[in-house]
Amino acid sequence: MNVDANEVVGYLFAGLVGFSLAAACGMRIFAPLAILSAAVHFGWISPGDKLAWLGSTPALVCFALACVIEALGMMIPWVDHALDVAGAPVAAVAGTLVMATQLASAAGVDTTPVPAWVTWALAAVVGGGVATGVHAATGTLRAGSTAVSGGLLNPFFSLAETVSSFVLSALAVVLPIVAVIIAFVVVVALLGVAALVWQWRKRAAARGETSGAAGGTSRAG
Repeated sequence: MNVDANEVVGYLFAGLVGFSLAAACGMRIFAPLAILSAAVHFGWISPGDKLAWLGSTPALVCFALACVIEALGMMIPWVDHALDVAGAPVAAVAGTLVMATQLASAAGVDTTPVPAWVTWALAAVVGGGVATGVHAATGTLRAGSTAVSGGLLNPFFSLAETVSSFVLSALAVVLPIVAVIIAFVVVVALLGVAALVWQWRKRAAARGETSGAAGGTSRAG
């Protein structure tokens, strides 16, 4: 199999764009899928015959409807947590799909320089992994918001997630280099802040247990 340098660079760049879309899937599962479906539908992206269904009218309508339902549902305190938990495996699938679409588009419609199993393995590991990681990070931040505000700040957090996912997905289609840079910054920042929030909640829980144990000892005395 002969693969020239341009094909390799194109494939790697497609992977970076797929990384951006997968990160957007971690914030909102269906926003990137809706935008990607529209891009395929109008011929801006050609993912090949096996993924051409993404651009069909039924797929576009379904993704757009699911996108609206998800965005509205995430605006409701406590419902957002349920959607977070239920959406974890779906985010992984969505991240895999958007990554596979980008890699298939770079590989060519019929004459792919990269074996299909390599494309799907990379899509599952990188795309699915990134989407899952971002989804977990935003879930941790939302839990911290709930702990601090009793859920009152959650709708604002959800709105910021929705806007960020739409903007990042749109940039991945029209300004992919910008999207890649922003995606890396956002992913690193989200993971870092989520780690801090997780540590804070862990220490708060430990202090609560210690206070409870001390109170019990005092009453017993």
